[in-house]
Order: sequence, then structure tokens, then C-alpha cells
Amino acid sequence: MSYSPSGPDKFILLRRKPRAFKLKDERAGRGGDEHRIAGFSAPEDSANRRMETPAFRPESFIPAVSVVIVAYNHAEYIGQAIQSVLDQTFGDFEVVVFDDGSRDNTKDVVASFHDERIKYYRQENSGLPAKGRNAGMRLARGRYIALMDGDDFWYKEKLDKSIRALDTMKDVSLICHNEDIIYGTRILPHKSYGPYRADMYSSLLFNGNCLHSSAVTIRREVFFDDGMRFCEDKDLFAIEDYEYWMRLSRRYKFYFLPDRLGCYRVIDKGAFLSSNETNTKNLLCLLERHFSKLNRQDDKFRAMARRRRSSVMCAAGRMQQHKANFKESGRWYIMALREYPFNYKALIGLALSTLRIKLFYG
Repeated sequence: MSYSPSGPDKFILLRRKPRAFKLKDERAGRGGDEHRIAGFSAPEDSANRRMETPAFRPESFIPAVSVVIVAYNHAEYIGQAIQSVLDQTFGDFEVVVFDDGSRDNTKDVVASFHDERIKYYRQENSGLPAKGRNAGMRLARGRYIALMDGDDFWYKEKLDKSIRALDTMKDVSLICHNEDIIYGTRILPHKSYGPYRADMYSSLLFNGNCLHSSAVTIRREVFFDDGMRFCEDKDLFAIEDYEYWMRLSRRYKFYFLPDRLGCYRVIDKGAFLSSNETNTKNLLCLLERHFSKLNRQDDKFRAMARRRRSSVMCAAGRMQQHKANFKESGRWYIMALREYPFNYKALIGLALSTLRIKLFYG
């Protein structure tokens, strides 16, 4: 990737003292933060990491984890995202906020935080989420890299539990936890990711994406030593994370924490929902690339591939139905049934769409 900001004004570094800002716990009344990881014990130095931030940290200071937040026009949400990181029970971190050319006041919201652990960088909009993600990760100094989207947020024990798991399980290179989902003002039934499979690649390919970027923490060497970057192919717009997990799964071991440690915000104008047609076609093309590389012709493989294509088409129909585009939703459902006639979700969706019944999240 070519990444060359033109001039010093492209990078803005904010390092100040902590400010007071109260974040409402979205899980109030739902069990709070009192979860524990069965079978994990904190490393001896973990208590030392949960410390108050010193007034000043030298440039040579290497944090345990770099939190990389990628933002694009997230002024409405970025404050909650950053505050949720500052409220972590695990304090040995830096926050890299990478602004991919926002046109709103994202920069001003970040500047309102007076904490020397926060660093803000900006580039002109690249048009590709993968470019912003890679650029932000290149600036990370920590032993671990925790990813976050600028419109999501975490619960207080996210870093503590994720880092403890990675410190304990040396053979694991990627940790993912469960999340709650926010749609509008509603918190929906939580999203469970995983489970881990011995053949994680095949599970991702045939069953679909089972991770989310804001729930993922990886070891530094995955990105820096092994050169595993998010693919910046424009044909992977909005599905670059799914493609990344598939590549990682062929080389590294994943682990899925059972805890809900963050909130994933669903926005109708988000990258996938707003460009459903194009992104669905991109996803189908990505699957065909992988199917062709496997070079299998047996009946079982062909049936699995048809079912996977059908599930993608069905999901596209559901998105269109959610937006009350019943003609388009019906078209996608029919395509799904032609590909795999036993897709009962597509059959039910087609019936509801014919009756012009809109789908709602949750």
C-alpha cells in the first residue's frame, strides 16, 4: 500500500492529561462487568499493568497493547468509543485514533480528551476501510493490537480478559469475544462469535464470518513480522475483514472468549447496508476465488458451495426487506432458492416480502 501523507499537517499528535467524562454503562441491570474467564489466572505482572496513568510517558515507552481506532465521520460516537478505552481496568495501553478523512468534527471530539496515551492521525479519505486500518496498525507500538471501529465501544474488562488470555495461551494469535448489538437506542440480543474449529478456514468459508473487528485482539508479530495486512483491493470493500480472518485462519490459531465485552453498533448508513448490492456481489466473487483455489469437484463440495452462495443471497434479501425494498428483496430470495432450493429462510423471506412485511433488527 502506498501511504504518504503530504506534509506535517496530516498528522496531529494529542498528548494531554486525563479529563473527566462519564460513560453510561449500556449493560446496566444486565449483570454488569462481573464475568470471569474460567481457567485463566493473571500473570504475575498483571496487577502492575492496572495502574493509574503517569502524568508523562517517554517516547521510548512500549505499551502492552495498542488500541487502533479507525474513524470516518464518527463524531457522534467516537467520544464514547475513546472513553470506553480509558475506562478499562487494564491500563497499560496506547490509543491510536486514525481518521480516514472525516468531514465532520471527529478531530474536535478527539481533541477534547486530555490524555497523553491518545494519539490522533489523519489522512485524506482513501475510500477503502482497509487502508485506514493498515495505516493505523503500522503506528502501533504495543505487543498486542486491539482493533476498534469508531462507532463501537467496549466494556471495562475487555482488555484485561483479552490480554490475560493471550498471555496465558502462547499458541493463540487472535482473540475474539462476544458483543452486544446496538441498533438505534435498543440493545439487541448479544452476538456470539465462533466457535473455534480445528479447520477454522473451512468453517469461515462455508459458514460465514464469525468474528467482528472491534472484538479482535492479535499479536503484534502477525501484522509486523509476518506481513499479514488487510487487503486493499477495492473489490473487497466492506468485506476486507472477512477476507483477512480467512487468511489468518490458515496460519494461526484463534480463541473465542465467551464473555460479552463490547457493543457493536448497527447503522443503516454503514458500509455494508448502504451499498448492499455491490458488496453482496463482492462477497460472492470472494467466495468464488476461494472455491476455485480448492479445486474440488465432488458432489459434497458442490452442495456446500451452493448452500453458501444461497445464504449470501438470502442475507442480501433480508437487508433489502429491512429497508422495505420489497422488489429487490424478492429478487434476491428467488436467486437464493434457485441456487439452493432447500434454503427455508429464503422461502420464508420471499413469502413475507411478497406480503410487503418489513423486517426489523432484533
